[in-house]
Amino acid sequence: MALLNRLWTHFSGDTKQLHKQTDAFKIGILGAANICNIALINPASKLSNILIYGIAARNRQKAEAFARKHHIPKVYDSYDELLADPDITMIYNPLPNGLHHQWTLKALRAGKHVLCEKPLSNNANETREMVEEAQKQNRLLVEAFHYRYHPFCNETLKNIISNKDEIGSIQNISGIMTVSSSMFKNDDIRFQYSLGGGAQMDLGCYLVSMCRFIVNTHNNHNDNDDEGSFEVQKAEPLRISSTNPQIDYGMRSDLLLDGIKCNIYCEFTNNWSFFKQQIIIECEHAIITVYNLVAPVFYHYLTIRERKTNQTRTIKNYADNQSTYYYQLKAFIDAVKMIQDGNSIDKAYEIVYTSRKSSIRNMEIIDEIYRKAGLVVRGTPI
Repeated sequence: MALLNRLWTHFSGDTKQLHKQTDAFKIGILGAANICNIALINPASKLSNILIYGIAARNRQKAEAFARKHHIPKVYDSYDELLADPDITMIYNPLPNGLHHQWTLKALRAGKHVLCEKPLSNNANETREMVEEAQKQNRLLVEAFHYRYHPFCNETLKNIISNKDEIGSIQNISGIMTVSSSMFKNDDIRFQYSLGGGAQMDLGCYLVSMCRFIVNTHNNHNDNDDEGSFEVQKAEPLRISSTNPQIDYGMRSDLLLDGIKCNIYCEFTNNWSFFKQQIIIECEHAIITVYNLVAPVFYHYLTIRERKTNQTRTIKNYADNQSTYYYQLKAFIDAVKMIQDGNSIDKAYEIVYTSRKSSIRNMEIIDEIYRKAGLVVRGTPI
């Protein structure tokens, strides 16, 4: 019954956009990507201060069908036309990774605040340019690591990792994220190098982010503080594409983040039923297991096993049964409102913290994983 209640809360809402505030922010979508439903359409249906106002796609007929289905008022002939609309304050960019850089820069230069899907771009150099442009335009640029905004992460896990008296020092972090490759077509954007594909980009970016969050939290660093050093000690690509030798269907990596060992494994597996997302944090006084940090609305748990007594306790935090994407979108809207109310952009970034230095560091590590694995950094001409 609890699961059904969570699912009802997650999927219900003002799907026809009938009950929006008259001064609701207007957001435009670049592309009719599948992720729009869970990442924007659904959470926006529960927030009265955001109106999904317009959409553009490469195929106008596809955009029109998407708009009809989701009661979006305007369809544009091109991305450029959408960006030129002065009524739109915000942009959601769910385009393939390889197109994030180009269209996010254009959105920022058009004066829009941007919520861009993860990873933020092909590589660290592109990310730096995007972050610098956002600063130049005095606009928000937020990377959509949605899991960070859910209370399971930013309250429960954060409080436990911060409690050094209870857990002691962190000795090792292991992360896994696997998804069945049968969920995707052979020509899916995840498997196209020209579009920034690869398992490390699509799945592994989460694991890098999660390990960094844990290390930074334990060391009392905020997201946009200067982080400690990192080293990619080893990276092994798994199941390289037979048609594109630069596409990894999986990756195993050994990292050092500020001196803490991290082992991460991601893969699009051949097992159609195999989904797993788990983090194990081995500490001086306890072993912490975090299950499904990426999508806790469906099911999750955190266990703490004390080394001395071998006793285990389990913690869950469903909060008000909303999804990670709901909390992310709410934070993005609140941050934009802060700026419009006269607050500084630095103050706004305190509530949309997956941005700036954090985004750059995540891509720096991903770039180095590809180099260590003998593959080229995404976005490199081949």
